[in-house]
Amino acid sequence: MARPTTYSAKKLLILLGDGGTPEVFAAPCGLTTRGIEFSKETNDVTVPDCDDPDLPAWSERSVRTLSASVSGSGILAAEAFATWRAAFLNTDPTNARIKIDDILANGGGYFSGRFHLSGFSITGEIGDKIQVEITMESDGEVTWVDAAS
Repeated sequence: MARPTTYSAKKLLILLGDGGTPEVFAAPCGLTTRGIEFSKETNDVTVPDCDDPDLPAWSERSVRTLSASVSGSGILAAEAFATWRAAFLNTDPTNARIKIDDILANGGGYFSGRFHLSGFSITGEIGDKIQVEITMESDGEVTWVDAAS
C-alpha cells in the first residue's frame, strides 16, 4: 500500500479581504481550528415505472442550490477582534479566501467567494483564555483558484 500524502492543519487558512483596491487578504490571528464545508440542496422527484406501476418508484434528485460554510475557533487575539467585529456588523458580505497550501502537488490554491460572518461567539472561563468561534456563510458562487494562477 502506498503511503498517502498528508498536510499539517496549519496549511489551512481563512483569509479576509480588507475591501481595498487592490484588496489585501490576511488571516486574523488566533484561530486554531479552521474548516470549510460544502452542501447541496436537492429536490426529490418520484419516478414511477411506466411498465409496472406496482413496482417501487425510484427517487431522482436535481440540485437546487450549492452553498459553502466556513468555521473556525480558537483564542480571541486582541489583534483580530476589530476585524471579526467589523465583519459581523457589516451587512455586506466580506470577500474571503480559504487557502490550502501545497495541496494537489502544485503549490496549493484557495477557495474564493463572498461570505457573511453569520456567527461570532466569544466565551471565557475562569482560569482560561477568552475563546472565539466564527461561522461564515457563502453569498453566491465559491470558486477554486490554483496557486499557479
